[in-house]
Amino acid sequence: MDGLFYFIDLMQKGKTVNYVILLLYIIALAAAAERLVYYITTRYKRKIFYAVLKECETAFLNKKELPADIFKRKELHNSCIESVGEVFFEYRFAQAGMLEEAFERTVQGLIAVQERGFILLSRIAAIAPLLGLLGTVTGLMAAFQKIAALGGSVDIAVLSGGIWEAMITTATGLVTAIFSFAVYELFDWVSTRRVRDMEQLISVLNEFHATHVSSNLPSGGAENCNETV
Repeated sequence: MDGLFYFIDLMQKGKTVNYVILLLYIIALAAAAERLVYYITTRYKRKIFYAVLKECETAFLNKKELPADIFKRKELHNSCIESVGEVFFEYRFAQAGMLEEAFERTVQGLIAVQERGFILLSRIAAIAPLLGLLGTVTGLMAAFQKIAALGGSVDIAVLSGGIWEAMITTATGLVTAIFSFAVYELFDWVSTRRVRDMEQLISVLNEFHATHVSSNLPSGGAENCNETV
């Protein structure tokens, strides 16, 4: 309870700017929680991913069919890897251009979902310290105004107390910025790694399609291919 009262006291001493920074921190915390839930529910074991990738490469080299359930493993469930695999099997008998376009649409859609909230976190990381600086400047102005009201005589207690209160907003602004930036960097790293995995898998699947599937396509273009499916 003492910690809570101390926190409330700090917020009050920071005044209006501090409440704005606190609001930004709550928004950043909510965005981080939402992204954490998303990345947990869509996670996949990279060991299994590399095993599947190796299996695709082996099938490509040996000119064998890919098992229909190769991307249906529980370790890949609800992941971006499973989504890419579903696109491949949906367009596996289509022309190469159609498959590549489908891959591109899927990856762009997945990237948009993975990076949701990133702009918000980066903006908070940039704005919070500036608000903290603003609160400090206005706090110092108030402290020196009090000194001026005393006729210019320097009261150390008044001056130090005013500066101490003014610095609170700088601290809260930096804490909010550091948290937002750290969360942004963490999730951006995870997203970038997933995009690399998707691109690596798509490269193998495109080669597999070009050499193994396309040669077996019936004549008549994409229309006949879609009818066959």
